[in-house]
Amino acid sequence: MAPMPALRTTLRTHPLATLSLIALFAIAAAQWLRDASDRVDEMLHGDQYVRTPFYLYGFNFEVASLDSSAEAAGLRKGDLVLAVNGRALDGLTAYIGPVRRARVGDRLRVRIRRFTSLGPTEQDVSIPLQQFTYVGLTRGASPAYWLVIALRIATPFLCMALGFWVAAVRVYDRAGWNLLFMMLSVANLVQDDRTIWGHEDALQPFLTAFSLGLIHLGPIALAYFAITFPKPLAFDRRHPWVKWILLGPMLARAVLLGFVLGLQLHHHAVTLAFRPALDLIATPGAILELIVIAVFFVCLFYKTATAVNPDARRRLLLLDTAAVLGLLPFLILVIVFSARGIGFQGWYAAVSIGMLSIFPLTMAYVIVVDRAMDVRVVVRQGMQYLLATGSIRVLQVVISIAIIIAAASMSANTSVPLRVAFISLGFVLLGGVRRFAQRLHGWIDRRFFREAYEADAILAELAVKVRTMAETEPLLETVATRIAAALHVARVAILLEGGGAFRPAYALGYPALPATSFSDQSLTVRRLSKTPHALVDFDNADSWVQLANHEERAALEELRPELLLPLSVSENVLGIMSLGPKRSEEPFSKTDIRLLDSVAAQTGLALENGRLTEAIKSEATAREKRNRELELAREVQERLFPQEFPRLPGLDYAAKCRPALVVGGDYYDFIPVSDAGLVIAIGDVSGKGISAALLMATLRAFLRGQAIDRHTDLTALIANLNRLVYESSAGDRYATFFLAILDSSSRILSYVNAGHNSPILLRAADTGADLLRLDEGGTVVGLMPDGSWLQGQVRLESGDLLVAFTDGISEAMSASDEEWGVDRLIATLRSTCSAPPQVILERITACTDAFVAGAPQHDDMTLIVLRAL
Repeated sequence: MAPMPALRTTLRTHPLATLSLIALFAIAAAQWLRDASDRVDEMLHGDQYVRTPFYLYGFNFEVASLDSSAEAAGLRKGDLVLAVNGRALDGLTAYIGPVRRARVGDRLRVRIRRFTSLGPTEQDVSIPLQQFTYVGLTRGASPAYWLVIALRIATPFLCMALGFWVAAVRVYDRAGWNLLFMMLSVANLVQDDRTIWGHEDALQPFLTAFSLGLIHLGPIALAYFAITFPKPLAFDRRHPWVKWILLGPMLARAVLLGFVLGLQLHHHAVTLAFRPALDLIATPGAILELIVIAVFFVCLFYKTATAVNPDARRRLLLLDTAAVLGLLPFLILVIVFSARGIGFQGWYAAVSIGMLSIFPLTMAYVIVVDRAMDVRVVVRQGMQYLLATGSIRVLQVVISIAIIIAAASMSANTSVPLRVAFISLGFVLLGGVRRFAQRLHGWIDRRFFREAYEADAILAELAVKVRTMAETEPLLETVATRIAAALHVARVAILLEGGGAFRPAYALGYPALPATSFSDQSLTVRRLSKTPHALVDFDNADSWVQLANHEERAALEELRPELLLPLSVSENVLGIMSLGPKRSEEPFSKTDIRLLDSVAAQTGLALENGRLTEAIKSEATAREKRNRELELAREVQERLFPQEFPRLPGLDYAAKCRPALVVGGDYYDFIPVSDAGLVIAIGDVSGKGISAALLMATLRAFLRGQAIDRHTDLTALIANLNRLVYESSAGDRYATFFLAILDSSSRILSYVNAGHNSPILLRAADTGADLLRLDEGGTVVGLMPDGSWLQGQVRLESGDLLVAFTDGISEAMSASDEEWGVDRLIATLRSTCSAPPQVILERITACTDAFVAGAPQHDDMTLIVLRAL
């Protein structure tokens, strides 16, 4: 579902929740934009800014920790700060704000009160401000400086993008909101004090309260997620209220802390009213926070250990690993640094920030594949762009900017050769970042977001490769390897039919080609002939596999398939594709099976075409060792036409067939019957090309296999041909056919016209009747199992001209889609009726060619011209 239509739909169905989500997004986006702007500014000007020289306890503004410059200036831990730069300290902004505005070399004037044995004393301390560092890193001193800042920009963005997307499409689902608050908590954990406390405008208190409140909501959301994902704990299902004994007070504490800490920016005196309550819950609250975080890990580990479903256990294991590697180190460092009252810095802090991104990415993966939340259907189309494409591009841009800034900084104040070298190195690194981003994008597509691919994209790519393949082995290899790569299937086997059994022809992931086979009458083959796929589950007592006999079950167990697909054409199973389980142990989804059904159907068609191609190539090798299959077919078809016309007293005739393609479906034949008879046949098979040519060859074989003499009943012969053609061809295949027997001694022409263009009999000038059309007969052959035909008869006189033709002659089309027509054919016959048959044939061909004037023709042209002498 697209974002805007989804938002409009949820706004209509859940207006309050949707408006709350929009407001939450506006606040979170404002906070992230402000934080990201500060981080980019630190990337560009970090060498000008200064670091915070000391840290304060929130309620009494007592110095909690300090750096060496503050200590050298005379500041001591425990000193009470009264004013900064002459301004009374009425909130943390009065301290952090001046530090934020200061530059390297400036001094910070601090008025303090120190408690000594002689009593409290007040004094002024002037602290020289040192260059800004980020987690202990200095701009220009280490490339890690830019990398850490880029990660601290990208990680919150990634968390927010994921959380708000899921919440937007699942605005009515508490699980979606839980995920959102968890992601927002992680996003705000990596924000900097300069942003939280340093801005002095009226908006910042609200943003600070929002940010710090969400941070304290994080452990609650983590625990709630662990208790309910992917399904609630059994105890929670029985007693859902118990968890709120722990989480409820923590929720109230988070709200109170966010409110009070927001007031700390400008209204320190007001916050003092809340100090007793906060002091009361300070230690218990911290302990409860640690307990809630522990509940998160304990619940996850417990669910992983007790999970029965392999898919659920796999997702939980991934989440466990991500939590231990990405989240746990960060939480430990935050707790340790907070307890010691020191800044979050050092290489270990930088590494923990980088590894933190593992957790939201893994969260994205396990939620996308989790059907319990029903997010995969609505998120998967946008998730690939949002997480794989968008985030990688953002990181690519950030890192590229960092490289450019680093190269510019290092090349400043250097000699020209070094400057050129630094700039050249920068361009090389930029190219490397681009190539790395492309590879990372492809890896994420393959490993995390394969299901985000549209099925037709994969099928189109495979179909392009299949269409160009005429050989079976490359076809099988392409299909098997492409499916194995796309779906991460460890074992793929393709079995082909031969000799009444299906045997492995290609296999991937097996030590050797499996020595197994299936009879074409086996349960497996019969089932695949009726269904587009068959799932194999040996452990399911209700599975169809249990009905197989011992031998067939052993064959299946040797293949170890999880899914079987028929490679078939018109319910004729040509092969079987066996797919083992996916490497991830996930079952094949509906999307997988829909894709595989399409690929199997395409492969079946390609196999059929490959078999025909192989047959043509084999015949070509045996005859003339040629590689062009259609050329061979043309030669074969030309040989099916009469190579020499039988001589018959009192008859002169000629014939010609010109297919529209290399081969065609038109047919003509002359078969001698004893010494004084001749069978004349002309036909037009429906369709074009190879299929029509094959049916034409079949029709010829049927006709020449019949016992024919001058007294044969042509209607019975046509009925027999009709039955043979009907039984041996597809339901939409048929042929028009004109069959005649000429007795030269009596000049009687007996004929049956089975739906063919009526031949033209042009009488000699002195015989009286001018022109006859031989149309006695019936319907076409091969379309219906039975039919009835009438036999016609006509006597040929000396000089009579008989012309039989197919519709490629009469329906020859010009470029303007005008037909040549029977009238033009008759006119041409009249103008050349005295010429020999061969000359007439050539004249008709020339006239049709002149009429069409090079326009492409889509039907074969066949012509018989016969003159009685």
